[in-house]
Amino acid sequence: MCVLRISGQNLNVEKLILLIDQKPVSIYRKGEPYLKSKPNGRKNKTSGINYNVSNASFDDLEKQIKDAIKFIKKYKAQIAEVTFDELVDGSTLDFGIDLRIGYQNVAIQADSFPSELLKLLGELNIDLGFTLYPPDLENQIEARADKKDK
Repeated sequence: MCVLRISGQNLNVEKLILLIDQKPVSIYRKGEPYLKSKPNGRKNKTSGINYNVSNASFDDLEKQIKDAIKFIKKYKAQIAEVTFDELVDGSTLDFGIDLRIGYQNVAIQADSFPSELLKLLGELNIDLGFTLYPPDLENQIEARADKKDK
């Protein structure tokens, strides 16, 4: 999964949503609860919008990259209007990647990104990010839930 994340302290998400012809997967506003299930809990420190760029699985980085290049090329002018808005503090294209170290006898993990993608991101003032997920994440979440239930 690959997500374009755009945020800012004083970001006008309602304005920016109209600039990209793609429905955001999430919208959050400064001062609102971080978790809707905990209205009295932690509050968002910034406002932001997230766009789904690729639905490819965590173990298919190559497909995520192809989808990302296609998405950026398709929406390049619209993305530029958003990422160069004076109220945007940061934009990141975040790739979700399977953590391979410690699984299936993998000792090191190295992934690379093509210059075509890096050039597009640089032109649009977008950072490259990646988030590592353990392949057994669902099992870990279930185990934690089971512990809480006991």
